[in-house]
Amino acid sequence: MKRNIKNKIKLSAVLLLFSLLPASAALADPDTTVDGTTEQTTEPSTVSPSDSIFYTGPLDIVTGQPASQSTDSDSGQLVQLGNGVSYDRYSRRYIFPVGNSRILCSVADGMVVTDGVVLSKDGEMNISVFRNGEEMSEIPSEITSVGDYVVVTGNGSSKNQLLSFQIVNSVTGRLKEYILPTGFTVQSVRRDGESLSHGNGSVKFDEEGEYIVDYICNANSVEYTLKVRIDLTPPQITFSGLDEDNEARGPVTINGLEKTDSISIIFDGEESVSLDEDNQVSETGRYHVVVTDEAGNSIEKDFEILLYLNFNATMFIIAFLLVIVGVCTALLISRKRLRVR
Repeated sequence: MKRNIKNKIKLSAVLLLFSLLPASAALADPDTTVDGTTEQTTEPSTVSPSDSIFYTGPLDIVTGQPASQSTDSDSGQLVQLGNGVSYDRYSRRYIFPVGNSRILCSVADGMVVTDGVVLSKDGEMNISVFRNGEEMSEIPSEITSVGDYVVVTGNGSSKNQLLSFQIVNSVTGRLKEYILPTGFTVQSVRRDGESLSHGNGSVKFDEEGEYIVDYICNANSVEYTLKVRIDLTPPQITFSGLDEDNEARGPVTINGLEKTDSISIIFDGEESVSLDEDNQVSETGRYHVVVTDEAGNSIEKDFEILLYLNFNATMFIIAFLLVIVGVCTALLISRKRLRVR
């Protein structure tokens, strides 16, 4: 009887031992789950001290080690846009290859902005920047002046246009239509707070008002906003002193100038002159006047000031005549005295 009980206890112990074997095996092998499936374990990436000296990418905020980067084109550091052009997510620069070198720019080819444009080159190359058709003598690291820009590489007949962009004032009348760069799509257009219908790749500015244009680069999913106030009204300027033939026989006064207006006056087709403190021109000759407002709207006027006698000129002539009369009188008196003797 006692022997049977001992045998049963031994059998139960053996059965219990076998039941615990799968669990202990799972604990011994961290790659094996309880249900028998396996999991892939990944070792954390390490960067040797010599490599980390030259590393300029993002760091993990917890470990301080370089953050892992996806190789997928939509989530990696570089996004390909086509024609060899790419976008760097970390520097936020569009990269234009030129042989073994490259040009980095804060805007894509064909963009319109109101802020400055950052432009730099990586490598040895000849680069020229044209503003409104004229080559710039110096290329600043940030271009801020309003104008149409073209970036050209190469020399002589081998020059090639690499990209172009436009900088406009936040108040402008020169922007008639914005044709978005290839690969960009309009998301919304508002004028004075009211939503407008629009095409996918262009926006027309045919009425005055404050426009807000939201658009996106399809390749890198970067969103942009262009905010401008369209002013199509030319300067309200009048010219006093002209007759119906645009001729004057005295000073011509230019009225209605604003502080933000610029004025160009060409005298007799060559010389550039300025207004006096009374906003007048008075010298005899032909004038060509161009007044441009802050938005880029302008008016032109051609007129001529004919010969006239102002007060100063009249007094000068009278004084000159008096001198001549005095000289003649003195000569006559001298001759009479000679005869008497």
